[in-house]
Parts: sequence; C-alpha cells; structure tokens
Amino acid sequence: MVLYSIGTPMWATRFWWMLKSLGFDGASVLDGGLDKWKAEGRPLETGPAKGYPPATFAAKPRAGFFVGKDDVLAARGDQGTVTVNALGPQFHAGLEPSRYGRPGRIPGSVNVPAATLLDPTAKTFIARADAEAKFASQGISKDKRVIAYCGGGISATVDLFQLHRLGYDNLTLYDASMGEWAKDETLPIEQG
Repeated sequence: MVLYSIGTPMWATRFWWMLKSLGFDGASVLDGGLDKWKAEGRPLETGPAKGYPPATFAAKPRAGFFVGKDDVLAARGDQGTVTVNALGPQFHAGLEPSRYGRPGRIPGSVNVPAATLLDPTAKTFIARADAEAKFASQGISKDKRVIAYCGGGISATVDLFQLHRLGYDNLTLYDASMGEWAKDETLPIEQG
C-alpha cells in the first residue's frame, strides 16, 4: 500500500502512523506525494479505483503508539525520553500567538520542525543524513524514547516517519498535542 497526499506529506504520514498503530506494517509513503508524481509527468487515473480485489483488514492495536498528557508529564525529567515539538520555531519559543491556546511549548521539549524535514521545492523528504543531523543536534538518539507532538498530532508524524526511516523504534505520539496542553491551565508551559 502506498500513501500519498498533496502539498505536504503530513496527511500520508498520519495515516501511515495510524495503520502501524493498528498492526499494519505494509504501508509506504510516496516521497514527494502527488505533486512530484504529476510534475514528473507520471500517469494519473480518475474515477473509481480499478483492479484491486476487496480485502478485509483485521486491526490488531499495538500499545505505546499514542500517549496522553499524563504520560508526557511523567516523562518530564526522564533522561531516557526526549519530547520533540514538530511546530515551527516561533511557536516552540512562544513568540507568536497560538491557535491552540497559551503560546509556548511543553517544558523541556526540543524543536525539530516538521517543515525542516522536507525540501520545500521538491516537496520530498530531506536526505537521511541531514535528518539524522537535525535530530542528533537536539539530543535525539536511538537509545532514547521519543514523544513527538505538534498542534493536533498530524505534523508530528512527519518527524516520526523520518525517525522510523532512520531506524528509530521507540517512538510515540502525543496525539492531543498542544490542542490539549496549551488549553489546560493546570499544565506547565515554557516560553523563550
């Protein structure tokens, strides 16, 4: 199964993450999506899909793919866990108003914006070595658990997909992300 989207791969990577969490490992994400496919003059089909026999999917949910705010709170200060914010640096620093609530980030989180893991011209994922360098510069290594978040659990899956491509396997998504965290006045927030 090949997943793709238009403009940004975050919708394809979100679907990929959801399928993995349900026990399906046979999905790939088309690098560059439909935009690159069309730019290369590749064939397109319209109308209902043809040639695919009906199939049944039996979900086998896997634990640990999604975490909630209590898990994120418990992970704060844990040297074996890195919490990664996939939003842009201006939102990570709390320099701009946020549509999610209070501006800022989960305290102690590092910033690897999903947009920096993509080539804006080619609309493809950046080279693996470049992605590895971005993650390493933020203290992310294969021996650590990664909790990724963003505004609503979508763009953070770009970070998770890139980490997966690099061979990381202790990956989780704080699905409610800043949409929950920034609105809950009882949760700490950091700026600067």
